[in-house]
Amino acid sequence: MLRATRHILAAVFCAGVTLASSPATALTSSEAASVVDLIEALQPQLGPFAYDEEIVAEWFERDAEGSRLITTAGFTAESWKAAVGETMRGFLAVVSEAELHGVFGDLKTGIRRLSQLNDVQKEEAIASLDEEFDKMLAMRAEGEPFVDVVRPLEGRLREVVLTRTE
Repeated sequence: MLRATRHILAAVFCAGVTLASSPATALTSSEAASVVDLIEALQPQLGPFAYDEEIVAEWFERDAEGSRLITTAGFTAESWKAAVGETMRGFLAVVSEAELHGVFGDLKTGIRRLSQLNDVQKEEAIASLDEEFDKMLAMRAEGEPFVDVVRPLEGRLREVVLTRTE
């Protein structure tokens, strides 16, 4: 279970490094809670949530064509993108660095064990993973201003972002 959670966490982090950073704003507890509430409410119809710029935009668009929960909660496309980004960066900052190193260590071990890759391909994949890890650490640092707001939501965020049926 822990290993599966680590792999899912790694996938979320790797996908998340592509989300553009916006200037830090004052994410409120209410906004962060609304983000989590909305993800929980929309997952049954929109599927598993992943922290990615395209997915965040797609969720806004699909919801706008349907239930309009996001706009009813007071978000525009831009404010939704910012609130989700700040909430997720805050979540990254809440997760311990030791856990993150463990996740990426497990991924590297998995890459080294792939029999379908030759040694050069494995090293290239590991180098790419190292770059993604550095980007994720930068996002984690950007999340520091949001830690106090996001920490009370950590358990719920782990559920909606990391829990997958296997």
